[in-house]
Amino acid sequence: MMPRPWNTVIAFVLGFAACALILRWMGYQSPSSSRQLVLATLDAPVRQVGSVPGANAIAEACARIEPAVVNIDTFMRPRRSLRLEDFFGPQEAMRGSGSGVIISPDGYIITNHHVVRGADEIVVSLADGRRYLGKPVGADEQSDIAVIKVNARGLRTAELGDSDKLRVGEWAIAVGNPLGLGSTVTVGVISALNRRKLLVEGDRYLEVAIQTDAAINQGNSGGALANIHGQLIGINTAIAAPPGGGSIGIGFAIPINHVKKVVRDILVQGGTVRRARPWIGVYFDAVRPSLMRRARLPDLNGVAVEEVVPNSPADRAGLRAGDVIRAFGERPVRTTQELLEEIMKRQPGERVNIKVWRNGKEITLALTVGTFPDGNR
Repeated sequence: MMPRPWNTVIAFVLGFAACALILRWMGYQSPSSSRQLVLATLDAPVRQVGSVPGANAIAEACARIEPAVVNIDTFMRPRRSLRLEDFFGPQEAMRGSGSGVIISPDGYIITNHHVVRGADEIVVSLADGRRYLGKPVGADEQSDIAVIKVNARGLRTAELGDSDKLRVGEWAIAVGNPLGLGSTVTVGVISALNRRKLLVEGDRYLEVAIQTDAAINQGNSGGALANIHGQLIGINTAIAAPPGGGSIGIGFAIPINHVKKVVRDILVQGGTVRRARPWIGVYFDAVRPSLMRRARLPDLNGVAVEEVVPNSPADRAGLRAGDVIRAFGERPVRTTQELLEEIMKRQPGERVNIKVWRNGKEITLALTVGTFPDGNR
């Protein structure tokens, strides 16, 4: 006798429900729902903290952030060249080390792009000694941020802070894997905020950075910069070092609010993210007393235009070498740092009025912000 159609449907539904219960019991979570949890973490309101919690504040902060910081070891297979001695000679894999910060219990980790760039294998070591293979999720080379993932559950995560509320002089705690030694904590203060367009390591620019004197050394890259409450406020990324190397008390971290935006783009878009970068097309410097006298400026406030890139947004707006930019949009511009901050806030295609000092008087020009061209810095 043929089974009744309803019997078949009921059996299928019961079987599907049983499989779902088994998968739930095993802790299965689909990749899409896992990413949604990370996105929800990035968008969650930051816990408001009060005053410094006492004499053991630093130790308590370390206890909160350190379990979420991992060591990252990378291995790159040797690339054979056409030289005979390289082709037939022994080849050893290139190794590197860095740090990362866990942001989800199921293994999403933030690190620097330069830590994992070109790696064929990634090994992640947790603070408790467990080791996992890391899988690249995506990266933004421009911001030097990458996301990797390990196949794990129930991991300790970092609590995300608010880097927009930082003040110069606050405690700063750096946690990472300097020189491959393993989890290491150093302490300092926030030395400066909103450092822009920093050239580091000879060929890499930072869009925006927190400066700290907490010791950051090779291997700290990708690790945590935390506040006195153990909240993640930045991702350590670079140092200013003398020719011989080593820390001289000038380290840089990418602010967590900027990191959150980049990680969101990586998770939504996947792979290598290339974001449009605002650009106006001028080379500029601070106003010097000689220019102030020559241009009949009333004071030293402003940014001197040294060169205008042909056919750039600045060129099309009518800017010329020798002009002094005195305001960008609604904000008066007194220094090169302030001009950089205003440019980086804009979106390509945004129209901005700029006030320019020329021939002893102030004029207003309309400029449309462009996109940073590939192949230029």
